[in-house]
Amino acid sequence: NLACVRRAKILDMGVFQISPFDKGGKLYKPSATVAKAIGHQLTPIGFAALHSWKTLGFHTVSVGLARPSDLDEVLEAACGFQNEKVLNYLEQAEVKLRNIAKEKLGTEWCEKGLVNLPSCYQKNTNGIAIGHILWLHNVCSAYGMFEFAKERYANLESAPWDDSKSYEANLEKMSGGNSGRGFQPDQDFTDVLKDHYNPELAKEKIAETHRWLKKGSKETFTQEERTAMGWEEAYSLTVWEEFAGDPSFISPAKVILQNLSGGWFGINNSRDRKQSLSKAKSLRSSIRSSFASTS
Repeated sequence: NLACVRRAKILDMGVFQISPFDKGGKLYKPSATVAKAIGHQLTPIGFAALHSWKTLGFHTVSVGLARPSDLDEVLEAACGFQNEKVLNYLEQAEVKLRNIAKEKLGTEWCEKGLVNLPSCYQKNTNGIAIGHILWLHNVCSAYGMFEFAKERYANLESAPWDDSKSYEANLEKMSGGNSGRGFQPDQDFTDVLKDHYNPELAKEKIAETHRWLKKGSKETFTQEERTAMGWEEAYSLTVWEEFAGDPSFISPAKVILQNLSGGWFGINNSRDRKQSLSKAKSLRSSIRSSFASTS
């Protein structure tokens, strides 16, 4: 894909990047490793926007939003597009992230780990998204992006596949947006990985990724274990200032109850929700003030 983007730039063609902040790592809920590496001068979302525009050469990015403040980081990144100080922060963060990958994964794996892998569209893979699975192992191991990787792997696990049907028949049902399926214990990877520089290591990582991310795995890791693995979350900007709290715990019934009761019941009265609201406002204020100081 990057080769296509660079070629388009040479041909003076605009390239529209879809969902870089969600599909690019759920950067509104960044891992602690990513947030610390990028530093306090840029937010992960601001970094991703500038990285997409300046380093990769994308012309336009899409932003999913639920409230006006969800545009803050991207608009502030746009304001810093030609700011030398901001671009220096961008370069520093890129170097830090690359160095973290080399430290955690090893230089050789960084250079060769995702090279010479078959596509899930090749028949001998039986539809398994080998490259995608190994990439998810990378982002977990290097950057602690467990929640993001688990969400992406769930798409592979839910891919429609019927072993009683032919490969071609299954291929027709495969999603073009998140192609392939997850790890299958009975799959023989010997021929599939014959061109890889280290087939045994690749097989180990594929199986390990499945153990980490398969359905139900989130419940098997305690907070202490996740911390030890480097899978901590830095913060979450998904909290609503109107309905403070993690949206994954907000049900329509609770929202309706809050409205019908005038706020006495539902989702805003608990201590946790009030703390979440305070944190959301504090984060937004910090983001605005830190970027303003660099403009």
